[in-house]
Amino acid sequence: MFFRLLLLILLLVASPGAAQPPATEPAPRRLSYQGWGLAFADEFDTYSSLADFQARSPWQFHPDGGARTLTNNAVEDQYYEPAALSLQDGRLVLTATRLPEPIVYPFRTAAGTDTSKLLHYQSGWISTRPDFYTGLGLGDAPRWPLNRGFEYGLFEIRCRFGSSSRAWPAFWLFNGTTEIDVFEGGSNALGRPRLFSTNVHHNPAPPARSRTAQASHRKAFGPSLDQEFHTYSVVWTPTAVTFYFDGRRLRSIPARRLPTLPAPVDIIANQAMLGYSPALSPTPPEQEPPSQFEIEYIRVYKPQDGSLNRGHYVLPAPSPTP
Repeated sequence: MFFRLLLLILLLVASPGAAQPPATEPAPRRLSYQGWGLAFADEFDTYSSLADFQARSPWQFHPDGGARTLTNNAVEDQYYEPAALSLQDGRLVLTATRLPEPIVYPFRTAAGTDTSKLLHYQSGWISTRPDFYTGLGLGDAPRWPLNRGFEYGLFEIRCRFGSSSRAWPAFWLFNGTTEIDVFEGGSNALGRPRLFSTNVHHNPAPPARSRTAQASHRKAFGPSLDQEFHTYSVVWTPTAVTFYFDGRRLRSIPARRLPTLPAPVDIIANQAMLGYSPALSPTPPEQEPPSQFEIEYIRVYKPQDGSLNRGHYVLPAPSPTP
């Protein structure tokens, strides 16, 4: 996952493209669910146990390929482990705890070099499983092996951030070329977490140039982001990506400024942990309590008129009790 926390600064980096999508009407200032149909929902309140959740849920608990961390991100300091997940009061909780001893995590770089990374935290990750349902025949068809999920729609999470000064929670969509960070971050190095970013990254195959649009947002008043639940949403269409916070529009990025790849996306929620730096956090790592990133639900909507197609995921039924 790529990120840069931008303090109250809006960066929009774009370059002219060969094809320009048509201009669109401005996105509404308030998010309305009228005309949207629920295509997917996990409310995390129907599982009888953690074992039932691991067996029936549409999630896997580490990145694709069995990786236990994102090796392309030098500042992330966590090892993703299913034991970091729990169900509490109808919510999914991703808990980051400092390991008694750091883990030496070996991996091979994209250039083929064998190396390793020292990791100091255990934390939680969920992403759509390789066999996740896609709306075959409804437009959400995979474009290549293991491509799955939903192409376009309204994606939403309701959650509460963890309280650690090193916690970096995120809810994001990814299909290899396009990454949409519905939210990312929440660093509270200067106090309780009030900052988060919304980002779009477009990384086509070379020689095409990678492009990005990043922005930071601050909740200036009221309880901080780790003290109460908030709803983070994005509407992704062929013509724009529009971000919302508690139903209020934050910003909209037209496709003519920054394109996205029209292919189904993985749905991902995780709590990364940043490496310790005295300049960024006054609290030594060993003195911090575990950081809990709590999720009430994750939902996906599609237009009821079928303009973005519409599939529907049905959670498997529980196995009969012997």
